[in-house]
Amino acid sequence: MEIHGPDKAVHSWKDFGIHIAIVTIGILIALSLEGVRETVHEHRLVRDARDTFRVELQMDQKHAGLELEAVVKATAQLKKLTEDYPELAQKHPEEIAARLEAVQNPFYFFPANGWQTALSSSAMAHMSTEEVNRYANMYELIRDYSSFQGQGLTAQDRAKAYFSSHPKPSAAELSEGAERLFLFLKAEESMQSVCKQLKDDLDKVMQTLE
Repeated sequence: MEIHGPDKAVHSWKDFGIHIAIVTIGILIALSLEGVRETVHEHRLVRDARDTFRVELQMDQKHAGLELEAVVKATAQLKKLTEDYPELAQKHPEEIAARLEAVQNPFYFFPANGWQTALSSSAMAHMSTEEVNRYANMYELIRDYSSFQGQGLTAQDRAKAYFSSHPKPSAAELSEGAERLFLFLKAEESMQSVCKQLKDDLDKVMQTLE
């Protein structure tokens, strides 16, 4: 915003008053336009953030449904294998590795970049506290589930690799194998519990974005 002096010399208080009035009006108009510009910018930030959330969380919602379905199936397979383990260990230890390989986790990717982007753009400062908390809790749960996925992947790889490398395990090896199988099952059960909560919360949040 620039303020210019009078183009002509001021010869009276009347001229001076007119000049001051013109300058004041100009300043008020400039400030009003600046306020409008800021408001438009803030609205654009919020709109862009919400659009990003909608696209990102919609994908997360889809993946959560598919992930939960697969995790429920994998958990059931592991529970049955755990029940059959004593007999298999005695009579058919080679079947343990084969049944473990049949347990497949999809480990879907859950994008969560929208939250950090919104924070860096200051868009969250122009949303209600309720809305911000809703997104914050949602993205925190997504990060938590991603952590459980990592634990589940580690437990899965450890169990499968162990039985794959011990096709004819000794009694001591069967004992260690049972422990790895148990840890895999516990990781899977944790994933199932958190994934169900994730899907339920995503369903609720997406209803508010429709």
